Amino acid sequence: MKRALKNVTFLVIFLLFSVAIIAQKNISDKQILKHIKGKEIEWISDAPSYAKVKMKSTKKWGIYHIEAYEYSDEEIKELLLDDKFEINFEEVVAPKFDSISWFKDMESFVIVKNNKMYGILLNPYEIPDAVERANCIYDAIKVKEVDGKYYALVKQNEKWGLVDWFEDVVLVDPTFDNPEDVPLVWMEGWAIDNYKESKKKLKADILIFDEGNGDGVFKARNKTSKKWGVYQSLGENDLTTLIPAKYDSIRFFGYNSKYTAVYNKGKVGMHLSYWSYNENTKLSVPCIYEEYKNFDADGVLKLAVKKDGKWGWVNWLTGKEESEFKYETLDDLPYPYYKQDIWIED
Repeated sequence: MKRALKNVTFLVIFLLFSVAIIAQKNISDKQILKHIKGKEIEWISDAPSYAKVKMKSTKKWGIYHIEAYEYSDEEIKELLLDDKFEINFEEVVAPKFDSISWFKDMESFVIVKNNKMYGILLNPYEIPDAVERANCIYDAIKVKEVDGKYYALVKQNEKWGLVDWFEDVVLVDPTFDNPEDVPLVWMEGWAIDNYKESKKKLKADILIFDEGNGDGVFKARNKTSKKWGVYQSLGENDLTTLIPAKYDSIRFFGYNSKYTAVYNKGKVGMHLSYWSYNENTKLSVPCIYEEYKNFDADGVLKLAVKKDGKWGWVNWLTGKEESEFKYETLDDLPYPYYKQDIWIED
């Protein structure tokens, strides 16, 4: 349910309320507040008949749908009414917040504030228990939109991290000095439980799933060492180490790739794929090179690397250097005639 929030439901309800709106210009805010036992009222400009109200009972703000009508003398006689005013109201968001904003353009969530701390309030027309789920525990929250996806950056103890705004699950621990430095991790609802369990088992502060593959592959950074590894989890008790957490950064494996790039101290090496080599998977090319480039040499994958500013060839399976390192550019490299084995011999 996480990302398929029912905006259509919200729109239908909103339109139904809007159709029922009766002009309240002849009834003062003071009369409305007296009737609903409110202290302050702020009408929402782009949502007629909706208002933020600070209630006397809680001294907190909530959101209400309000219909107010002043009957004419003729209507009073015809309908045998005792009061010329009719005020009806419905609680949309319970009055539990020091500050609150409206769900403009049918947003799925807004930021709320309580006791100088901030939290995330889901759209109550989509999530019935939205108010109960709102936890104001952050020093600050910033929302960032990238490619139509919304990311909630949160600040705790002077550090920034990332939470899943729907599940309120920490995706990236608050360890960054600036919100711009926090990696934007996206998590689908089906993967949340798997994510939490894996993060706990690995004692990781960041997990990043491979969005290019739906096979439960992810990178994780160890909280203590700050080193990255690659893992696969296909269930609660199924966690496989594909690359141990020994590297400063790692690239995900490409489709059917036999190896991938890993980095330490600014230098790149190659790690073999667990799926291809099982227990024989290892760092086959040490992290001593500055750059790399893969080439298709008549259907055989060959690896060029740069060392001390010069290019040469290296066997990606064994790590053996197959040429001199004296070439200024990739175009200067000679054709790689050496034999590139694909499988490890017993």
